[in-house]
Amino acid sequence: MKNNEQVYFGGDIYTVDDNNPTVPAIAVKNGLIVAVGTKEHCLAKLGDSPQLIDLEGACLLPGFIDTHIHPTLMIFFQLNSDLSAVKSMQQLQLILSDKAKGTTSNNWIMGLNFDEQNFTELLLPTRMDLDKASTTVPIIIVRKDGHSMIANTLAMTLANITDDTTDPSGGIIERDDTGRATGVFRETAVSLLLKALPLPDPMSIMQAGMSVFKHIISQGVTSIGMILQTDGEGVAGFQGAYDVPLMQELVPHIPINLYSLLVCKDVQIINKIKKSSLQQQNTVTSHKVGGMKFWADGTFSSCTACMITPFTDVPDSKGFLIHTHDHMYERMVKAHKAGEQIAIHSIGDECARVCVDLFDKLLKEYPRNNHRHRLEHASLLNPELIRDIARLKILVSTQPLFIKAEKKWLLQRLGAHRTQWTYAFKALLDAGVKVAGASDAPAEDVNILQAIQYCVTRDGFEPQQCISAAQAIKMFTLDAAYAQFEEHEKGSLTVGKRADMVILTSNPTAIDNNKIEDIKVLQTIVSGQNLL
Repeated sequence: MKNNEQVYFGGDIYTVDDNNPTVPAIAVKNGLIVAVGTKEHCLAKLGDSPQLIDLEGACLLPGFIDTHIHPTLMIFFQLNSDLSAVKSMQQLQLILSDKAKGTTSNNWIMGLNFDEQNFTELLLPTRMDLDKASTTVPIIIVRKDGHSMIANTLAMTLANITDDTTDPSGGIIERDDTGRATGVFRETAVSLLLKALPLPDPMSIMQAGMSVFKHIISQGVTSIGMILQTDGEGVAGFQGAYDVPLMQELVPHIPINLYSLLVCKDVQIINKIKKSSLQQQNTVTSHKVGGMKFWADGTFSSCTACMITPFTDVPDSKGFLIHTHDHMYERMVKAHKAGEQIAIHSIGDECARVCVDLFDKLLKEYPRNNHRHRLEHASLLNPELIRDIARLKILVSTQPLFIKAEKKWLLQRLGAHRTQWTYAFKALLDAGVKVAGASDAPAEDVNILQAIQYCVTRDGFEPQQCISAAQAIKMFTLDAAYAQFEEHEKGSLTVGKRADMVILTSNPTAIDNNKIEDIKVLQTIVSGQNLL
């Protein structure tokens, strides 16, 4: 019979609890923390033969919480070609043509994680470029941000897309000077392609799902915030309608805590899914459906983020909003009045301004305490926006590793004045805003320790926005739990909370800032049970 009582001691125990920031020992009983303090004190709270776990100098922290993940997209990425290392058009075409040689015309080639910023000559491929790889197998490649796709001619034909196909609301089919579609699809236009894409077989999906969660656990993550589509709206297009059924199938095999934000138009959908396996609490894990999420704009890399002034290197573009103000507000009112949390994807500063103003209007017309509404990403802000976010008690869920991906070209795209306020972690925290950490996987890897290092060093990008390792850890623990209404259940090593913990080779607060990402995860513990 498994021992349900443990005492952890002999290491660097960092609690993220201001009342007891470091302690010599922690006692766990039936998956809950029952004592913190000296080893003797902890032993006194347990029975005669608890399991004694000597950390041997390792560091014990609360388990990491990643508040914004797209798990079904991560699964999809497992099943398709990774193009992240491609450095030239010729290399891209060679990889795709080789893949096509072993692919029948009934199957599609999908290349993921593509970033033309890695090309020596910055040039986004077109359908003509992909046709050189194959005209007999349909090909789609997806930009790293997931907000743009490029298709070859056959893929467009199979999706019934022609030069005369009109742009969908909130999306763009790019065209050349003659009006011919180039094969590049932005924002909601990607769904025109994805609806024709065949689904992988169920066994492959389940195997990939198990692999994805094994990786998440290996990074010390004990809880995730899942973004799940309920229909064709979202970066996964039509196939996003399978998000919820797929996760419901996977839930019995997922040993960590899940918090779902649903991309939907009606709160009745939220209420229905709350009656499923995505909303349950058992002896080990807790799963909750938190509210509604939607996209308001695009990304910097695709030049679809909605900006106050044009992009510095694309002066004829300010991006755009995916929905009208009225449409966004209508959704917000429905969710807010139903008591749900609202999370809005916002990258550009004009988008943030619109979202904050709509939240301001919402809270004036329908006052509600402790709403914890969120801006997802909040990539570009300014001092006035930050003051308003703090005043309205809006939370921010942000992705430090976006800095790693974008720092080499952000200055060119935004200009020196705006980059000062890009991923403005310090300014937000100084204003009193609760900031939760996330990866947006598969946009970035679920590598929490590397994300913490980028909070602390930013690899030299706008260093005035650097924060301490302690603040960064809190983003991925206690404040992340707060963003999910669960700060009384997890996020710190405090008596009464779940024993969701991670054991590391070193304490991120007591190591060279540039070596935080080199720390190894030794154990990932959920409710006192080691998952590694």
